[in-house]
Amino acid sequence: MASESRLHLYKDTPKTMAQLKNSIWLSDVGAYPVLVVVTFAIGMSATFISYQCAKNPDVRIMTGRRQQLIRSWDADGEQ
Repeated sequence: MASESRLHLYKDTPKTMAQLKNSIWLSDVGAYPVLVVVTFAIGMSATFISYQCAKNPDVRIMTGRRQQLIRSWDADGEQ
């Protein structure tokens, strides 16, 4: 009986806007808060990772500094 009530929903990967509107996630209004929280969490995680890669002295992206065993800073305390 429960499967009959969801027969109109598109269960595969949506390829058009009509299929996207009939997808399971967007047809249920109760899923909107979940989507908002997940989107916010992904955004905050990406921001934190980007900030740490740019500002943390332990993260060495450049190949010249990657092989150093001991961190070295300039005389003024910055990298």
